[in-house]
Amino acid sequence: MTPARNGRTQAFFTEDNMVRKLPKYLKADIERGFILAYYEMVKGCTVSLDIPGENIVPVVAFAHKPGEIYGMDFSSIYHFAEKEKLQTRLRRVQKKVAALQRYAEFAALQMEMKYQVVYEIWCFMPPNKLVLETVSKAREEGMPVELVSVQEVHARLKQVALLEPMDKDIIYENAFLWAASLFRNAGAWK
Repeated sequence: MTPARNGRTQAFFTEDNMVRKLPKYLKADIERGFILAYYEMVKGCTVSLDIPGENIVPVVAFAHKPGEIYGMDFSSIYHFAEKEKLQTRLRRVQKKVAALQRYAEFAALQMEMKYQVVYEIWCFMPPNKLVLETVSKAREEGMPVELVSVQEVHARLKQVALLEPMDKDIIYENAFLWAASLFRNAGAWK
């Protein structure tokens, strides 16, 4: 079978096995659904995801509520940056933190309250030296950066998966919540 050009599932056959490659957007829908559900349902934030032109801060997720602002990225943007020097990765973090802080200053003037800014780097895989080095240096420089470990991501996954929203439309609109409800209804977890 030849690769599909329209984004549909691709199948490749060899004598020994069959490899099936799903479109990248399926994985992204579930990851972003989880992120959206976590910040909305657990943290109580208003969230915008990395839709081009929607986020005022260039992060995967931008979440806020009175007094708190979060920027979220995957650790993979630093994990696979072997060709970048530490200073290059650090400048990327600085730009994101500066954008979050500018928004916090604007919100503080508008809402007449102080905002705490946190730039979270979520690890869906164990962080490598590049990730750890970047976060460590950013913290040394006083930036509000938090590394969310694989274990913490797993704890957040479980926390969100067990939630049953009162508004069933939320489930149907969110790939992660939809998948979680299927597992819950099938008795996969209680």
